Amino acid sequence: MLTHESQIDFDWSCYWHEQGQPWRREPLLMEERQQFLRTRLAIVPDIASGRYPFRELALTRADVEWLLSIHEQDRGPVDWQDPAQHHRAGLDLRGAVLRDVDLRQLPLSRSYAGLAWSDWLPASVEEREMARAHLEGARLDGAQLHAAALNGAYLNGASLDEAVLELAEIGGANLEGATLKRAFLGEANLIGAHINGACLSGADLTGAYLVGAHLRGADLSHATVSHADFSYVHFEYADLSALYAAETNFGGAYLQGADLSGAVLTGSDMGGVHLEGASLIRAHLELVTLTGRYPALLEGADLRGAHLEGANLCRVRLIGADLRGAHLETANLSSAYLAGANLYGAHLEGASFNQTHCGAYEIDEDELPRIRTWLPEFPDHWPEAILEKTVLDAF
Repeated sequence: MLTHESQIDFDWSCYWHEQGQPWRREPLLMEERQQFLRTRLAIVPDIASGRYPFRELALTRADVEWLLSIHEQDRGPVDWQDPAQHHRAGLDLRGAVLRDVDLRQLPLSRSYAGLAWSDWLPASVEEREMARAHLEGARLDGAQLHAAALNGAYLNGASLDEAVLELAEIGGANLEGATLKRAFLGEANLIGAHINGACLSGADLTGAYLVGAHLRGADLSHATVSHADFSYVHFEYADLSALYAAETNFGGAYLQGADLSGAVLTGSDMGGVHLEGASLIRAHLELVTLTGRYPALLEGADLRGAHLEGANLCRVRLIGADLRGAHLETANLSSAYLAGANLYGAHLEGASFNQTHCGAYEIDEDELPRIRTWLPEFPDHWPEAILEKTVLDAF
């Protein structure tokens, strides 16, 4: 047995690997610390009173490693690769203080750093607050967080690059300024999460739920989000360039000033979206629905070279939009507003123009504040649409 005196300059990473715990690298905890943590583990959680084993206790990586090693009578951490262990509960870290702690590569599947979603929904504001773990600035790169309960957790500025958050519950969590580059969040729940300014470049959010989440100024360039639910999400000024979002729900989302250049949005629901001043240069919006109960708003949007073949743009507002060279073959532009839009060289073969508004137009004074929030110099009077070099040029 190693003595604490022999721990100096000892290769702990190699030692733990030989012990079958390759995720460990810190020295063995002192006996007094082990006993203290065992005492805390005996605390029975209670949501109403906010009683949790490690609430308001500062933990280190060494603490977490040791807790994982003795989890469930020394059974160890949840192994998500074993389907028989998917029902197991992970570490209870609710209310714990882990600010700036290095937790890279740790097996934290099914762990709790906040209330479970089923408890979060009926919980009071105070109950939610008492359960939130403090992980501000923590390093969780490559951590395994499958099905972890992180609802409401404080993850501001945390690093989760290449972390695995499949099926994780992250609703209402604060991830502002966090980095999740190439992270896997398949079918994760991020409903109402605060992710402003975060970097999710190259992340995989296939089938994830982000209803009402805040991603203002976030970077999702080259991310994959197919079949995700982004309804009513705030994406203002976000970088969504080269995003892959086929058959994704963007209904009612706020994308003003966002960069969607080169994004693939084929077959997505974009009814009622706000795209004022957004860039969709060479984006793929084939068969996209941009209407519904409320039409999409694309005043001043840049759609040069965009692919909108077969898209439904009925009643959509494209006033002042740049559609030069856009592909609108077989698209439905019935009752759409195109005043001031530049469709020079656009491909309109087979498109429907039933009652489309292409003539000069004066914008209602009630509409101007909405538009000028994103486009301050947006005129209130617009001339007729430019249709040169299109099939409508002769008319």
